Amino acid sequence: MLSISPAAVFTFSVTASYPLTKIGDSTYLSIFCRVVEKVPHQRHGLVRYRTLINQERIIVAAPEALAEVLTTKSYHFKKPQSTVTALKPIAGMGILLAEGDQHKQQRKTLLPAFAYRHIKDLYGLMWNISSHAVVSLTEAVATAPKAEQQPYTMDIMQWASKTTLDIIFVGGMGQSVDSVRSQDSNYMTLRRIYKTVFSQSRQDLILFILRMWVLPSWLLPYVPLKRNIELRRESQTLRDVCRQLIRQKKSDLESEVADKREKDILTVALNYGGFTEDELVEQLLTFLAAGHETTATALTWAVYALSKNPEMQAKLRDEIRAYLPSPSSPSPKSTEELATVIDNNMPYLHAICLEVLRYFAPVPVTFREAAIDTSINGAPIPAGTLLAICPRATNHDVSLWGDDAQVFNPDRYLLQPNRTHTDPLEENGHGESSDKNVGTRSNYATLTFSHGPRSCIGQSFSKAELAILLATLVGRFEFALVDESLRDETKLKLRGGATNRPAHGLHVKVALVGGW
Repeated sequence: MLSISPAAVFTFSVTASYPLTKIGDSTYLSIFCRVVEKVPHQRHGLVRYRTLINQERIIVAAPEALAEVLTTKSYHFKKPQSTVTALKPIAGMGILLAEGDQHKQQRKTLLPAFAYRHIKDLYGLMWNISSHAVVSLTEAVATAPKAEQQPYTMDIMQWASKTTLDIIFVGGMGQSVDSVRSQDSNYMTLRRIYKTVFSQSRQDLILFILRMWVLPSWLLPYVPLKRNIELRRESQTLRDVCRQLIRQKKSDLESEVADKREKDILTVALNYGGFTEDELVEQLLTFLAAGHETTATALTWAVYALSKNPEMQAKLRDEIRAYLPSPSSPSPKSTEELATVIDNNMPYLHAICLEVLRYFAPVPVTFREAAIDTSINGAPIPAGTLLAICPRATNHDVSLWGDDAQVFNPDRYLLQPNRTHTDPLEENGHGESSDKNVGTRSNYATLTFSHGPRSCIGQSFSKAELAILLATLVGRFEFALVDESLRDETKLKLRGGATNRPAHGLHVKVALVGGW
């Protein structure tokens, strides 16, 4: 039992708010976040709740409390061992899971690779890969059989996952574009593995129950389930591929004709030094998994939102075509021109992307555990206390965003100067902007990339990638939902796991729009 006075926090029971009989096919996590959106909090900014099996948790809700947990006392809190156990096989023990001094050193070493001035150098590469993917999709749409005038349909989530992996493989790992287009063995191995590990099976639910309530975390990987065996095998294969990529890159950089100024993540990490080969393997696993899964999720939700709002889609398409070249253009803009246009001249693209990241936070909730006896906003927090930080709820908080907090409204960003990216080496040193979020009273109103020393180091990369992918897609195609009933978000079945995605993909109608 937690030694926290109930008077210090607002207390509620998830099971009382949503009985098990009403959970249906939605994930517990989705319901949890929707409940939290509507729960008030008292002066400490904390919400105490009980899980389905009566375990106590604390939700960090108010900006003042979030500021302590994420920034001023960030190293007082660590990721729970159950989270580490679940993520380690595929995401590696890199910067995402490192703690304390180890995390501080890793972040310091890796920051140069994620400085916005370096990310800008990757705009041309991102545009090239996105354009190639869009041209390939154009050919598929144009040549599809037109039986009974049926529109071309596709699962945009699968397309997004493949294309974001292409970008991180080239921009993050420094592999050639030809490696993707010719589908070399390393690339195809990664595609196969991520398709396997990011798909769900019934045994994932069994492992989740065992992890949360039955077995100690250290024992879970040894449970002889088929899914565990599969994850161990694929985890080892991923590490072998990463090790091969590192050695190949080292060999390339030692060449007399090597370009030591390459800006891909792996090259910068090698040039700045400080990592052993084994440590670099773990970092690459983190970048590969987190770097494509989260952006693919955001792109999927962007297409969903625009499919529901054709007037927004048309307005965005007009802006894209006014400023950006066609993906089929033989003379695309230079990298410098692309960065200038996208960052400074396209306010509506910027607004759509920011609103997607706010409204559909790819990671809906994350957990922390108090590493020491500490306090949050005056409330004592004993070591071992489990905390929930819920971007899905905070990003929709009416007290922070106003009456339209739970409405998808890109126009909220158009009243402020267009600022798409931040530089982790500038601003406040943590990779977060010192500007307040538009229309809110706090920097902590948007938790999509977290804040403080543990904020997402790759947020500039992700924002640029999302903007470029969305621009190439919407500039060329018009999207509409296959199942119009899904315009009602409550009818979407969400997949459990680290990211908040439709459980069965997102099937959309795709129509070519001429003139670009």
